[in-house]
Amino acid sequence: MLSKEDIIKLKKEQIIAAGDVLGRALMDDPVSVYDIPDKEKRHAVMKHIFQMTSCLGVKFGETHATSTNLEGIAVWLPYINKQYKRIVNIGCLLKAKVYKLGTQASKRIKPIEEHSTKVHLEFAPDDHWYLQTLGVEPTHQGKGYGSLLMGYMLEKIDNTNPLPVFLETSTEINVKFYKRFGFEVVIEEIVPSTNVKQWYLLRDAK
Repeated sequence: MLSKEDIIKLKKEQIIAAGDVLGRALMDDPVSVYDIPDKEKRHAVMKHIFQMTSCLGVKFGETHATSTNLEGIAVWLPYINKQYKRIVNIGCLLKAKVYKLGTQASKRIKPIEEHSTKVHLEFAPDDHWYLQTLGVEPTHQGKGYGSLLMGYMLEKIDNTNPLPVFLETSTEINVKFYKRFGFEVVIEEIVPSTNVKQWYLLRDAK
């Protein structure tokens, strides 16, 4: 059984592998399915999306893996001193080859991204951390690796520079998971112009 001592901070050379893990973990998430309804195409390109998010985490925040085997990955971004204004990076976009999504998928995801950003900054306007992505390799799900990654980073935040933490999820089972760590739902709704239900959660500084 893995412990906090096994957790590593992701390095640049591990970004592609992390994208592969997160792509498999989240390829059937409701947002992913809405964005790319075709299962075959979705399974082929989701890894590129998460290569981008992993790259952003490595460059601007903290990206952790449960161990060197990358059973689970968590990407955390600091929205501190307005750093969110620089959490856009052309290098990460190119590394992820986002163009593989295609024009139609980019259009479908746009209202979700725009609305989620609006809600995010409405409910967390001051300094905070953002859990951008959390995923566990399907063959390792149910072993407590997601909890391990959550506990590790939240403890670090609480013990160094206590700040609120914001996140969103599109599955109700995840809401129950995050509530165990002190998160509360600030809004639950269908994203306008889509059929995707989102829960937005906030954990106050401890």
